[in-house]
Amino acid sequence: MLAKVLYAAYARLYAFGCWRRHHLTPAGMMMVAFVCISAMLGFNVFKTTIYQILALGVAFMAGSLGLSLFPFRFKVTVSRSLPEYASLDQRLSYDIDITNLTAKTCKGLILYEQIQDPRPSFETLMAKPEPFEHLRNAWDRKTLYYRWQWLIQKTAKARFSGVALPDLPPGQTVRVRSQMVPHFRGYLHFSGMILARPDVLGLFCRVLTLKKAQSLIVLPRQYRLEAPQLLSPRQYHAGGISLASAIGDSDEFMALRPYRPGDPIRNVHWRTFARTRELVIKEFEQEYFVRQALIVDTASGPSSELLFEAGVSIAASYICSLQTRESILDLMFVGNRLYSFSSGRGLAQREKMLGIMACVESCTDKTILELVPALRSGINNISSAICIFLDWQDDHKKIIQVFKEARVPVFIVVVTDDKLKMEEKIFQDGIPPAHIRVVEKDQIQERLGTS
Repeated sequence: MLAKVLYAAYARLYAFGCWRRHHLTPAGMMMVAFVCISAMLGFNVFKTTIYQILALGVAFMAGSLGLSLFPFRFKVTVSRSLPEYASLDQRLSYDIDITNLTAKTCKGLILYEQIQDPRPSFETLMAKPEPFEHLRNAWDRKTLYYRWQWLIQKTAKARFSGVALPDLPPGQTVRVRSQMVPHFRGYLHFSGMILARPDVLGLFCRVLTLKKAQSLIVLPRQYRLEAPQLLSPRQYHAGGISLASAIGDSDEFMALRPYRPGDPIRNVHWRTFARTRELVIKEFEQEYFVRQALIVDTASGPSSELLFEAGVSIAASYICSLQTRESILDLMFVGNRLYSFSSGRGLAQREKMLGIMACVESCTDKTILELVPALRSGINNISSAICIFLDWQDDHKKIIQVFKEARVPVFIVVVTDDKLKMEEKIFQDGIPPAHIRVVEKDQIQERLGTS
């Protein structure tokens, strides 16, 4: 019951805060503070005359508020020039074009970006504790305030400041630049823009809401990591990979193409050469190629949320550092079900894989053990693997055992808060140190990065 009351109160307070940012100017905030202080000091009208100042302040605020209630009639079109991607904790600048469709110049406008309502549902509020909630006192855990703030920030991704617009001449387009620093990965959904114009007293603003829905994906933080040196022999894939670029290792003819320097002479199509006097090469379906698996552990509790984010960043960094032009990279993780995505050799591009990593969420009701059946069924097609774990339990050992039985080389990264304790836990199981790296979440670049 208390949680529902708090949820309703927080939702209304958030809505009021949004209204205040768009309708009340800094001078208006000072006037509100002035009126409140005057009301406290001038409560007794028989001992002080401060109530006269209070009455003057209230009169100014009432007049300004009344002026702000008049409709704001202004015809304008807006458009954003968003990039395809943004990066976590990296400043992003983008342009906004505003076209004045009226016959007079508009002055003193302020533009605010508007995003989709970031308020979580009651079920989400109760099910998603913040990363450091277990360190907070009983009062903070009971009131759920910090959890609410964290969920708001996680959904909103970034905070926007108002942009003061220059004068908008009639019928002309003005371009302004807006900036933001996203602090959470995933999709940032814009819903529109708000144009605010202060009244003559400069206390309240008249606002105009414009609908302009767009989305921007925020990629995980990336490091300059060195790809592990694993012996990755090419494996046979009967029938090849659909849409994969062919380089000719089987006898199944696909097509002809012009000769390029370095092509083997044995693949020249001599009949076409005799007819056209131009060298052409026979292409064959590719059936032998390197296939690498990238396994990401998503099973984490509330206290390991930061470890999970570090693991996602490491996975995104390896996606960028691995050379997939002549190989296949399979990304595998567990969510509400088993997910597997492939890139390279004519399949999805690296940017698509990074977009997937930007949206992956931690899983609390399943474990990495869900991957074992899929790995056993396709282990003969895998040349090597990189595993990113958040702990070292029996489930992780079973994953490694699958690769060990198939003699597939594997490189293991374990993200932890305590490096020495985790190394002692792992190496007592007989795992060769050359095949595993224990990394603290704040030492990723130092432990795995290039020099």
